[in-house]
Amino acid sequence: MSEKTEFVKKLIGDYPPTFSIDYSPYRNCYAHALNCSYEDRDFSIYSPGAIYADFNGSEIFDGDGEYFFDYDLFIKLIKRDCSVLSITASVCSFDSNLRDESCKIALTYSKADNDFHFLRQNSDRIWSHKPGFARFDRFGNLLNRIKSEIISYNGEKSIEIEGSSYKVFEIMELHKNC
Repeated sequence: MSEKTEFVKKLIGDYPPTFSIDYSPYRNCYAHALNCSYEDRDFSIYSPGAIYADFNGSEIFDGDGEYFFDYDLFIKLIKRDCSVLSITASVCSFDSNLRDESCKIALTYSKADNDFHFLRQNSDRIWSHKPGFARFDRFGNLLNRIKSEIISYNGEKSIEIEGSSYKVFEIMELHKNC
């Protein structure tokens, strides 16, 4: 196992996660969904498939590399990452009951912005997300921190996030195995 992946695995938080404001500028919505506190300072590991690729020394992409438009592949990449982190990821419904030590995540995609985004349902059944990485100037100085926030999500197939429309294409249960 690579050193970076070993750090990520050690820093997966408790399940079910609870809501907290994230002060790390080096985590994005994917890290928030996985409940991982590893600070990815080179911005290389928090994209679906990157943790698995780091562990296996292989490429993230299958086929032509256009995985953002292939929802099934996107889910496969998330499941690969979770397997490395000792998390079981399985498709579920918005209304399904969770097992102990589990949470739900909603996978979303904005075709107009060519962007994916993740929401996480916390143990109190409240949905939250992290809008993205902080912004830095050209010298690497931190300009602003982006904190986790509660988001209103009621199971609809699309959601407005930061002024953009995102299609909710899957809801998954994450269950920590260790």
